[in-house]
Amino acid sequence: MRGQTRIHYFLFFALSFPILAAFGKDQDYNKQPVLFVSDTQQPIWVETLRLQEHANEIATQHIYDAIERESTAAAIFHLGDITSIGMFESYWKPFDDFQSTVPAPIYPVMGNHDYFFFRDAAMEQFRKRFPALRSSWYSAIIQSVAVIALNSNFSELTDDERIQQQTWYRQQLLRFDYDPKVNAIIVVCHHSPFTNSTIVHPSEGVQKHFLPLFFAARKTAAFISGHAHSYEHFQINGKDFLVIGGGGGLLHPLLTHSAQRYQDLFSRESSMRFFHYLQCDIGSQSLLFSIHKLKHNFSEFEVIDSIRIRYTKP
Repeated sequence: MRGQTRIHYFLFFALSFPILAAFGKDQDYNKQPVLFVSDTQQPIWVETLRLQEHANEIATQHIYDAIERESTAAAIFHLGDITSIGMFESYWKPFDDFQSTVPAPIYPVMGNHDYFFFRDAAMEQFRKRFPALRSSWYSAIIQSVAVIALNSNFSELTDDERIQQQTWYRQQLLRFDYDPKVNAIIVVCHHSPFTNSTIVHPSEGVQKHFLPLFFAARKTAAFISGHAHSYEHFQINGKDFLVIGGGGGLLHPLLTHSAQRYQDLFSRESSMRFFHYLQCDIGSQSLLFSIHKLKHNFSEFEVIDSIRIRYTKP
């Protein structure tokens, strides 16, 4: 019996070790996570001609409720398409209700739907909710992590604005690379540079304007984006890219197997993914990203994927 007991203990720890290591139980993660969500817009009827509805607005509400329950969250980043038609006050109501009750500060990114249908009217609604933002690109330091938020709606920016953003972006990366208080840099925008979505294409603008500087910077740990309504994980040139567009918009089918544009490191689901949000725990040696999936019956959330990214040593 003692021999069998030893074997049972050995098997338990052997099987548990990969899980414990993957979820970072071997180090001290801060108890104030940073949360990311994207594409919470309501379906527009014309979109339903091509894509199937899945109680999308209910899914968004579940995600908002789950994020609201994270009372210790240090910050929440919304990566765009907050609403489906940005110029209409009524379309902002689900987000307004969420913003009025969530305890953590919300940092927004402009999505293409947030500009619909007339830019000036839509920007007026956006600024009403985020009056402190002087620009649609900015940075924030959360604990030891710098988050750089960029505007990837290049067609909505003037030539001067595009140049200003690019110059500022370069300066921010240099600043944080040499700041000893910053352990890692996360870059976020709405449009994904890499995706296997069959509905939207990878953003050539993001690839051209944002990625060369991202790859060149020493402390950049992850590039997080939305627009493609799915969850995807890529690793390009040794850097991690997360697509987290599962906030409630109509889900996008993905190219699979040999048809993929890029190798998706998340392969445990079919071409149709799920509604979700992202949690980032900040540790002394690494970042731990976990995808919180809303179960298909909407009963609860489960952690479906976990990614640990170690800091680059000086």
